[in-house]
Amino acid sequence: MPVDLTLYGRPVGTVFDLLGDKENDITYSLGWALAESERFSGALLEDVVSTGQVSLIADSVRLQEGISGAGFTDIEVLAGGGEVHIVIEAKRGYDLPQQTQLEKYATRTQPPPTALVVCAEASADFVVGKLPSTVAGVPVLYRSWREIEGLVSSTASCARRHAEKRLLRDLSRYLRGLMTMQDVSSNLVYVVSLGKEIEDTGMSYRDVVVDHDTYFCPVGGGSGGWPKEPPNYLGFRFDGKLQQVRHVEDYRITDDNYAGFEPLKGRVDWPEERHWVFSLGPVMTPMHEVRTGNLFRAQRVWVALDLLLTSETIAEARDKTKLRLAEAGI
Repeated sequence: MPVDLTLYGRPVGTVFDLLGDKENDITYSLGWALAESERFSGALLEDVVSTGQVSLIADSVRLQEGISGAGFTDIEVLAGGGEVHIVIEAKRGYDLPQQTQLEKYATRTQPPPTALVVCAEASADFVVGKLPSTVAGVPVLYRSWREIEGLVSSTASCARRHAEKRLLRDLSRYLRGLMTMQDVSSNLVYVVSLGKEIEDTGMSYRDVVVDHDTYFCPVGGGSGGWPKEPPNYLGFRFDGKLQQVRHVEDYRITDDNYAGFEPLKGRVDWPEERHWVFSLGPVMTPMHEVRTGNLFRAQRVWVALDLLLTSETIAEARDKTKLRLAEAGI
């Protein structure tokens, strides 16, 4: 029976986890799999090049290939005796490469690459308009890590060699661990206060939640205290008490100027700020009244679901949650 393996206290589920989760670690993991699995390299090439040559596989895979004045590429894959040459730019999170960087990759070799492929975490609709369709005549394609993981999974299911199947399954598991997603085992609720009118729109945050089963907020990372990762549950309080708890059924990230909420399009202007947009499940309400307690007017808190639904106040549930997490060493 396999034993638990940790590295600096971090669980190691696959050999790829030994590298880590930085951009170079992802690059090396993907490059290794492309070099070791003909099925995976063939599937990726067919996906991005669409030559109709289903049997096309990689002749060579180059990592961190450097050319003076043109920087270093993440991954280059050559196939078909040099007729097919793709450059892969692997990004961590939602960042995308600048056009000047892509121009260097497109003009660094003769003949130029067949395609430039950008991989990042954002969905395809988020990237629309943020990447050029071509650079110096070279097509620029985008594939999210979710799409790459799907390609890896489908390839693993039809791999014949046991070693190849295990390699691809490990890569799939590694990529899933890198993607921002809900911790389905978490019962923590992110409790927020719903204010009244949104600027001068005649619409309130209560309307957004109650009438549209939606909630949006800035993506965390700064000093604002907003979540960096999507919560599993959201709690909403107003009029001095907890009103609803909702499961987050789905989520996305947007950086348009109306927080991805169509009824506000053209009515607000919030540029240069990324927002979570959450689709909410059915309403859960406590069996008894749960008052706010000693929280600041708009204070946001993380609270265990069971404690939130059984405590007298949200503040009491927050304090009990902090104690529970401290006792668990979290």
